Amino acid sequence: MYVGQAQMNMLSASPEDVGMSSERLDRLNEQMHGFVERGELAGVHTLIYRKGQVIHEDVHGVSDLKQGTTLAKDDMWRIYSMTKPIVSVGLMMLYEEGRFQLNDPLGKYIPGFMEMTVYKEGEGVVPAKNKVRVIDVLRHTSGLGYGWGGGNYVDSVYNSVSKWKMPTTGDFVDWLSDQPLYYEPGEGWRYSVSTDVCGRLIEVLSGQRLDVYLKEKILDPLGMDDTAFEVSSDKTSRFVTNYTTAKDGSGLKAIDHRSMSNYTKKVTHFSGGGGMVSTMDDYLTFSKMLLNGGALDGHRFLSPKTLELMTLDHTAGIEHQGGPIVLPGTGHGFGLGFTVTTDLAASAMTGSNGAFGWGGAAGTYFRVDPEEDMIYIMMIQLMPYNHLQAREKFQTMVYQAIID
Repeated sequence: MYVGQAQMNMLSASPEDVGMSSERLDRLNEQMHGFVERGELAGVHTLIYRKGQVIHEDVHGVSDLKQGTTLAKDDMWRIYSMTKPIVSVGLMMLYEEGRFQLNDPLGKYIPGFMEMTVYKEGEGVVPAKNKVRVIDVLRHTSGLGYGWGGGNYVDSVYNSVSKWKMPTTGDFVDWLSDQPLYYEPGEGWRYSVSTDVCGRLIEVLSGQRLDVYLKEKILDPLGMDDTAFEVSSDKTSRFVTNYTTAKDGSGLKAIDHRSMSNYTKKVTHFSGGGGMVSTMDDYLTFSKMLLNGGALDGHRFLSPKTLELMTLDHTAGIEHQGGPIVLPGTGHGFGLGFTVTTDLAASAMTGSNGAFGWGGAAGTYFRVDPEEDMIYIMMIQLMPYNHLQAREKFQTMVYQAIID
């Protein structure tokens, strides 16, 4: 059985020890390696943790095509929107301290959101009837967006400025609060910069910068030393290159390399919605805390009851309001920071009801499955990634390997 480059001695147990098939996991490697061999990905790192053991880890390909650097287990990846679950946990830790209630108006803490406007077709920009609540920015029902829709008026507003070049998180959120919403708060679901607002809310409630708060409250206690908003100079050699597929059919084209990446420069705008880098080991540690009910290695971050609340579907009966990500896939709902499988048959994929997780813009992907006592994570760097269906194939290969 092939288990990746020098990975055999890193596994905690054999797959058969926890009810999975080594032979069937070879299919996973074949699928993932195929993306690399066909030149569709530069490299891929996959991991499965089940019943307290790492029973699969595979590292295949290179971290940079031009340099030919072999991909390593401790390489660092842009996790983009996999930042969202970390920030959502951070905000809910403040909830547990009694700093806010989920139904509180967001404007109680960030005054600019107290009186919002909304764009309505045929009416233009009018005062919003509903208040944006804290729960709305956790579950993406705030009326905010990304500027990724069909080119309507609010899209044009979002795309009229360099959002991510604003100096700080506070500057960005102040700007957001002056712009019209896509729809009435609470009346629709649209994937959005809402989690960036959650990051700013953490700053307001804690009195700390977002990066400092997350490091002190989550990253350091979990030992996530390689998860941050910037890549320090002593770690740049481990920073994987991000690619896109060249339009002329010539293969992969680098779009972000360590030599010119903003991640390797001083960062002052801490994007709670997509600004972090991490490693497989670090994100596994975070996921183990979630699987373990909010605690790990003697540190409790959340009550199991809070985590239960976060991983329920909070979008039942709420319409999708446009944008590139449909709510958030048939058979799924959205909780407070995670997508949640609610109807396995409707999802048309192997999995479990109640499994939760999210992914990143460059194809990174994670799921926590309490029913199977399992975590599975894939790290790649490709934008856009959807055409490969790498996530779907990865998930299929994980579950087909379960034999108990």
